[in-house]
Amino acid sequence: MSAPLAHPAAALAALRGEVRAASWFAALGEPLTGGELEEAQGYAGALGLGDLDILPARDWADAERHLKSPDWSTAWWDGEDALRRACLAEAEERHTERALWTALTDLTTEAGDLVHGRAATAAARAGGVSAATIHVAAGAAAHAVYQVALARLAGAAALPFETKLRLFAAGRWPLGVVGKTLALF
Repeated sequence: MSAPLAHPAAALAALRGEVRAASWFAALGEPLTGGELEEAQGYAGALGLGDLDILPARDWADAERHLKSPDWSTAWWDGEDALRRACLAEAEERHTERALWTALTDLTTEAGDLVHGRAATAAARAGGVSAATIHVAAGAAAHAVYQVALARLAGAAALPFETKLRLFAAGRWPLGVVGKTLALF
C-alpha cells in the first residue's frame, strides 16, 4: 500500500464546489447544442463504445420510455462499472478506509440532496412526472458525482466520468445507451 495522500475530503473540495454551482436538470427538453453533442460522443468514445447516435429525449415521458427499454447496453453499464471498480481499488490504496468512505459519503449525501431538489423542481415545471422518475434522475446525477469523486481520489484520468458530469452540470441527463444510441435529456 502506498502512503496515504491528503485527506480525501480536502481533495474533494473543488468537486463539492462544482456540484453546488452546476445547473442540474435546467436544460431538459431543450435542443442539444453542438458542444453537448461533442461531449456525448466523447463520453461514448472514452468508454470504448465507438460512434453512437445521440438521441435527444423530448420530455420526461420520452426519458422514461428510454429508461424502461429492454435493450439497454450491457457494454455501456459494464464499461462504467469496470472503470469505477478500478478507481475504487486505487483510491483504497491511496487513502485510509475510514477517511475515504467518510469523504465519499459526505459528498454524495450532500450532492444527492441537492440534485433531488433540482430534479423535483424541473419535474414540477413539466408536470405529471412520477416520484420514481425524479428519484431515478437524482440517483443518476448523484452516482455521476460519486464516480468523479472516486476517479479524482484515485488520481485517474477517468474521462468518461468527467465528461458525463459536465453533461449533468450543463443541465442535461445522460439516460444511457440502447443499442447504438445514447439518449440525452
